[in-house]
Amino acid sequence: MSNSKHILVFRFSAMGDVALVLPALKIVMDQHPDIKITLVTRKKFGVFFQGYPQIEVFPADFEGIHKGFTGLFRLFRELKKLNISHVIDLHQNLRTSVLKTFFALIGTGVRTLDKGRAAKKALTRKDNKIRETLPHSVARYLEVFRKAGIIPSYTLPDHPVKYFVHSEESANRVDKWLKQERINPGKLIGIAPFAQHQAKMWPVDKYKTLLDQLLIPYPEYTFLLFGGGDKEKSILDEIAAKDKRIVNMVGLFSLEDEITLISSLQLMICGDSSNMHLATLNGVKVLSIWGATHTDAGFGPLGQGAGHVLEIPVSELTCRPCSVYGNKPCFRGDYACLNRITPEMAAARTTQLI
Repeated sequence: MSNSKHILVFRFSAMGDVALVLPALKIVMDQHPDIKITLVTRKKFGVFFQGYPQIEVFPADFEGIHKGFTGLFRLFRELKKLNISHVIDLHQNLRTSVLKTFFALIGTGVRTLDKGRAAKKALTRKDNKIRETLPHSVARYLEVFRKAGIIPSYTLPDHPVKYFVHSEESANRVDKWLKQERINPGKLIGIAPFAQHQAKMWPVDKYKTLLDQLLIPYPEYTFLLFGGGDKEKSILDEIAAKDKRIVNMVGLFSLEDEITLISSLQLMICGDSSNMHLATLNGVKVLSIWGATHTDAGFGPLGQGAGHVLEIPVSELTCRPCSVYGNKPCFRGDYACLNRITPEMAAARTTQLI
């Protein structure tokens, strides 16, 4: 591939999905060190891609200057100046359809993500589910580059890999805080109880009991609680008040510094959430607790096997998964997929992993 190749990539949201673009781009860049990539995403996600000179993040402002059809045409005119050779759509929505049409009209080749909607729907049927392990999201991203002729093939990692690059300034801020708080950076366990939807959240009371079971056998460890928003902060404040070795991180750091801090963890205990991906892409081991969703849909912790996933097997709960994203209420009404997972089960798996 010549130096003239300049790839334009679209992926706007959600946080975990945008973060997972990084390992795909890393594989592309490893095969083509001279490639240039402009990623169009939301400004706040730019920290995921810092430290990679080949990647330029172009912030999209869909609430401001890029709002509506006129704003999309303005965005297209700005991007057209970059002399793009390929457009890679990893988002696939109305906005990217409009932008791709503009680029196609000027002769730029475009390729679009196959989200595998039909296969995911078949996986989540109440009756007659088709049990199939679908491609990981990163593999779906890479398949777009392969079909565009940018890469001939790819292999996903089978072990944790650190993709995030942390700035020296961020590392210094985190190190200063750890020293101020007299926290050993070699003995940290993260706990992130929250997810976007209830069907993906192990009950907070179970996390509280899990902490009670971990504090005694691991006296040298500090437990860092991760979340966001006033409601979550209030819940985590209550948990942190139980012991000085439990620290609520909500509101203490920027996203950049929080990602840097996560890189120091020995383990992240979480659900199917963006924090799972932030830990995984830091090369940190996770213990992810799954409910209504399932790793077979392609969103599991990259490079981390079944030992890092705690769930009720589908042989015991044939309704799993009942949705791809966990955005549907439990049709049973009891969230058995989550409630049957006990703190003792999580504590035992934690012991195996740290």
